[in-house]
Parts: sequence; structure tokens; C-alpha cells
Amino acid sequence: MSALLSSVVLACGLGGVCWAARCTTVVEPRVLREYENYIARAEQTMSSRFDSGELSWVPDYASPEAASRLASGKLVRWNIGDTALNRRIAGQNGTLIHWIGAIRIPGASLTELKSVLEDYDRYDRIYRPMIFECRAERNADSPPAVYDVILGLQSAFRFASVFPQHYAFRVKGRIDHSSGASLPGASALRVHLKASEIRESDSGVPGRTDFLEPYHDHGIMWALNAYWRARQGSAGLYLEFETITLARSVQAFACKIGFVPVPKSIVSAAMDSLPADSVTVILEGTKAECERRALRSPFNASSR
Repeated sequence: MSALLSSVVLACGLGGVCWAARCTTVVEPRVLREYENYIARAEQTMSSRFDSGELSWVPDYASPEAASRLASGKLVRWNIGDTALNRRIAGQNGTLIHWIGAIRIPGASLTELKSVLEDYDRYDRIYRPMIFECRAERNADSPPAVYDVILGLQSAFRFASVFPQHYAFRVKGRIDHSSGASLPGASALRVHLKASEIRESDSGVPGRTDFLEPYHDHGIMWALNAYWRARQGSAGLYLEFETITLARSVQAFACKIGFVPVPKSIVSAAMDSLPADSVTVILEGTKAECERRALRSPFNASSR
């Protein structure tokens, strides 16, 4: 590493606030409209896609390997974003990021899964380190299965193995729970998180209240919708988690540390990191918690 780059890295490591101040951006209203239109279209097809069978969103060429992973207890995740849409809105400083994943949880029931997903007081332990805080309250004006929530989210990654980047967010939103039939003879559980406000910490340190103005921040996550879907089957519980976020455009990204331009690959990795990692954290965390509770159940305890 050159002496110049070493100096830059050291300076940024000691003065991360300077990095943040030079890299803020603003969302355009038309990009937010594009996102809401995309969400409306996506939600119209989610139920039919889920009912069409497991891993229906995996391309044909990858289906055999994906099915094998799912059967072995491993998770499968896929980027199903709209490339054409992202090309069109890139010049408007927008990127839509759409990930989905699935995992199978043998021996778990929909009732047990529901108890895990509604255990908001323990989200900071079930889904750590991504979720470091969670507060939820039943909405008095809605059915019992609707919650007003506040989530503390964090994401971290490294550039050039020595340059850590940290992002922290406070997300306010609503979570709706519903149940009903899925495939013939199979009950299902559906959960939807819709963020109403996302505030990013300027320092990126979890727990700090140095929030930037909404839509005028680093542009890593401007909007968020997340979906859980589960179905009971003979091979166990089949669980999907899907996340659709809006972030700044890499094409329009311009940022400097002093006089040194920051590579676009850094912000690209940051924008993709939280949605992609959230799929893994949510699915693996939910499975582990369901299995932990199953081991502690009276039935299992008496059978040992």
C-alpha cells in the first residue's frame, strides 16, 4: 500500500465523521414514486408466486442445486431485482435492491414460528448483530396482529481489508401478521414490514442519536419493505424472507476523502450489504430460535 493511501486510510479511520459529511446525497421525489409503484406491482404477484411452489423464484439453471441446498437444511437466497428499471432510474440517483431467500425448519409449526416472529423484545438477540434494538407495540386502532415498531439496524463491511465502514439506522414502521390457506390443505403465515421513516446515523455507530435528515443522508437505505411467508409441509416448515429497499445510484455517486476520490465499488457494496445480509440473518436466526425452543419444549424434555 502506498504512503499516500496509508495516510488516507489512517485519516479516515480516525475521522470517520469527515467521510460521512462528504458523501451525503438527496433522494428525488420521482425515484420514491418509482419505488412505490414497484412495490405495488411486486405485491400483486407475491401470493401466486408463493403458492406456485418452493423456490419458484430461482432460475431454472440453478434449481437443482438450490433444491439440494434447501433439502439439506441450508438457506437459498437470490437477487431478483429489476435490472432494466435500475438502468432507467440510475440517472435519477436511484437503485432498487430486491432480495429473497428461503430455508426449511424441520419439526417447527406455524404457531411456534409466529411466537418467534412476535417476540420483539428478543430481536436484538435472535437477529444480532444486524438488529441491535427493537421496540414494538400493538396498534390499538387495528386488529391484534398489527404492531408499530422501531428497529435499530446496523451494517458493516471492509474495503481493502483495512478500511471498515459502519452504517446504523433507526427504522420506524408497521408489521402486519396474517394467516390463511396456501396450497390445498396447507395453512400459511404472512408478515409484512413497511418502514414509514428511516433515519441514518451520521457516525454509523449503533445507539447514537446523530441522525441525518430523512432522504438527505448517505443514501444506503431510503426505503424498506420486508416480507415473511411460511407454509407447513411434510418435510417441515418452509420459510421465505423477501426484502425490497431503495438506495442511491452508484452511477451518480461522487465522493472524496480530502482530494482522493472514493471508488464507486464501496458505496455499491454498502447498498447491497444490508439487504443481502438481512436475508441470511433473518432466515438463519429464525431457524435457530425455533430449534432452540423445540429443544426446551416439555414434550422434547420428557422424551429424552
